[in-house]
Amino acid sequence: MHKIKLVNWAERRIKRRHKAPDLRISIHSTGLKKWFSSSLEVRCLDINRYGMAIKSRKPLKAKEKISICFKGKYIAQSNVAGEVTECTKVKNTYRISVVFTYAMDHKSYCRKTDNALSRIESIYNNL
Repeated sequence: MHKIKLVNWAERRIKRRHKAPDLRISIHSTGLKKWFSSSLEVRCLDINRYGMAIKSRKPLKAKEKISICFKGKYIAQSNVAGEVTECTKVKNTYRISVVFTYAMDHKSYCRKTDNALSRIESIYNNL
């Protein structure tokens, strides 16, 4: 009998995440779901170039594919692909962990996305 090992992304992080309280984020579902749902405005809890944690008033399912848009001071980045790794209810909101798709598989790597997320990370690294 095989044991199933659950991945705890917080323990597997390559780099520490940085607080980003003023970073505005909107999320869009991908695939067929995008035609039936509107964008969702969420609050960024922390971020690095590989992933982020967000706070949302609506839940998202683990393994759900999403498209992310970032806006902030000196930041305007759209269409960053991500995947939900965990969604936990905290009181009346949800804490959602997201990993950026380009960081999960070398076939999905995109230098432009890596550079954009590195810039975002460096802005919040200094806070």
